[in-house]
Order: sequence, then C-alpha cells, then structure tokens
Amino acid sequence: MVTASEEYSFTSFSKLPFYTQVNERLLDLAEVGRQQKIVDLGCGTGGITKLILKRIQSAKNTVIYAVDHSTTALKTAADEIGDRKEVAVNYVHSEVQNLTDAVREKVDAIVYCNSIHYVPDKTALVGQIKEKLQPNGIFAFNTSFFDGSHPEDSLIFFRKWMMRSLRILKREYGMIADKNAKVESRVQLKADDYIKLVEDAGFNVLVNDLNRVDVPHEGWHHISGFSDWIEGVMPGVPLDAGRESLQKGLAQTWDEMNLTTVPRVWLSVSAAKS
Repeated sequence: MVTASEEYSFTSFSKLPFYTQVNERLLDLAEVGRQQKIVDLGCGTGGITKLILKRIQSAKNTVIYAVDHSTTALKTAADEIGDRKEVAVNYVHSEVQNLTDAVREKVDAIVYCNSIHYVPDKTALVGQIKEKLQPNGIFAFNTSFFDGSHPEDSLIFFRKWMMRSLRILKREYGMIADKNAKVESRVQLKADDYIKLVEDAGFNVLVNDLNRVDVPHEGWHHISGFSDWIEGVMPGVPLDAGRESLQKGLAQTWDEMNLTTVPRVWLSVSAAKS
C-alpha cells in the first residue's frame, strides 16, 4: 500500500535527467569524490549517493554516510545501490538537524542537495555542519527555492499557470487556497543571503554559481505532484485536489503558450571550512 508521503514525494521528479545534470554540476564544481569521508545529507532514495559513488577517486577506506529522515527512502536507497565492497555506505536514519548525533566522526565533505530551503533554523544547521567537518572540509549545497530562481521571461508562464489552476480548483472542487498558510520553503532567502549564511558560520566560499536550467514539461508535471510544491502554491488545499488542478492548469497553459521548456535558476554553493 502506497502511503500519502510516498504518493506525493519528490521521487518521480528527482529521477528526471535534467535534474540529475543539475546535481552533477554541483558535485563537479565542488570536486566531490576526492574525499574519503562524505555525508549525503537528506539523501532520499539515493540519487545523489549514486552520483557521489561514480566520482569516488580512491575507494580504499572511503565511507559515505547517507542520512535521511525517511526509513522508506533509506530502504529504497539501500536496495537500489546494493552491496558496495569497494566503498562503505552507511545508511543513517535521522533528521538533518540532528547531524551532530547522526554522524559521530569528523568528515571531509557534506553535500546537501535541494533541501536547505526547508530548514527553519539554517544558522544552527550550518553551524553543525562546520563542527562536523575536518579543517578545509567542503560543504556543498544547491537550491532552486530562493528569491531570484524565476527568470524574468518565465513569469508570464507562472502567472497564467497559477491563474488557470486556481480557477480549476474553484470550479471543479469548490475550493480556494489559503494564502496565509505558507510552508517554510516558500519563505525564500536571496542568493546573497545564503552566501552570507555560510560566510558568517566561518566558511570560505569557493563556488557561487547561478545556473539557468531549461525545465521540460515533465519536470513541471512531476513537481505538481510533490506535497511541498502543492502546499506552497496552494496552501490549505488537499493534496489530491491541488495536484489535479495544477496538472490540468499546466497542460492548458503549456499548449496555449506553445512551450517546450520553461527556465528556472539553481543556486550552487561550495565552501571550505576555514
């Protein structure tokens, strides 16, 4: 039986090729794979862990800690990755905010893909990350949920998509969104705020990359089935009604505007512990 958290999860979106390329860019910019002890924070079903494994340059004595709050996601990751005799992969069930207890030893790199925007107390988390890293250890993260992630030429699409979706929601379900209820990922920082966050914690920023990505229809379709996206753009609306309204509105807007892709900007940051 599929649970609601699984049905409305990030998994289908995370398997799309363009999204893999976004995360490969971060790992390459941060040169992840040269280190011996690496944490994949918020690893989910293991997509980033697999990319890290491909980049391991010296397997001997290498350890990857795959940390996630979902036991279901960790089991999926372990099943898909399988036994790796050349590299130790330790699956750790923990909230990311409990990193200090989740991983006992100091590590060389911590990777946190597309999730930092969810964390309410980012300062506390980045402080834990710094304490967990060896001197000169690398903290690499990315996000597309920040103030500046929507290029100017994408705004008409978003306005039309949301207007159509809200009309469908009202017409077919008799519902309206509660604009006063916002999830944490919708309260967005600017790119410069993220840079200040890590610098204030005592990191030297090595990479500050803004990457414009052309997202195909399937990307927007799958993100419309993700609970946090639905709760962000249609707060207070049941997930099934939100998903159906968003996906129908998307299809209509896509056809009307004769689109092939819509751009979005990803912020990628790599920083070294001072």
